[in-house]
Amino acid sequence: MSTRTTQVDDLRLVAQPSAVSCTELFVRLLLTDWSLQSVLDEAAATAAHLVGEVVDQSHPARPAFLTVRLQLRGDVLLVEVEDDLLAPRAPRDERIGVRPGPGGGRVSWCEVSLPGGLTAGEVRLPHRRDRRTLVDEPVSGDPVGADPEVLERLLNRLNGWSG
Repeated sequence: MSTRTTQVDDLRLVAQPSAVSCTELFVRLLLTDWSLQSVLDEAAATAAHLVGEVVDQSHPARPAFLTVRLQLRGDVLLVEVEDDLLAPRAPRDERIGVRPGPGGGRVSWCEVSLPGGLTAGEVRLPHRRDRRTLVDEPVSGDPVGADPEVLERLLNRLNGWSG
């Protein structure tokens, strides 16, 4: 099995209760983009569980920051949550791995098997341009609008999930 990562996306959040639903939406958007609907529910639940653990341990007056990261690697989807908690408790689930974070805190992770023997290199990823952002970066200080195609795609997906 190759351990080469073929795709990574992440999202930085504050460890508030809303982070759980933001995480679920983030996972659903990415896995739909990556054509991995068959593992969508499992991955969303896993990510929400990992984020929920950080939210539960975070002090409401001084919430932690966390980063949700999805990686396609080998024959798995790796779901990671990196936090900056000072004294985190160990996770209650033996499927979850934990390692020290690069700047303190920890990285909690769990692997979700890709469907039907699929490998990370075989996952159909969306075509992206070479630009870093979806909107042109302002040079003159004039307001910049979002790409209408991107907004339409996002709204269509959100409408599909709302029923």
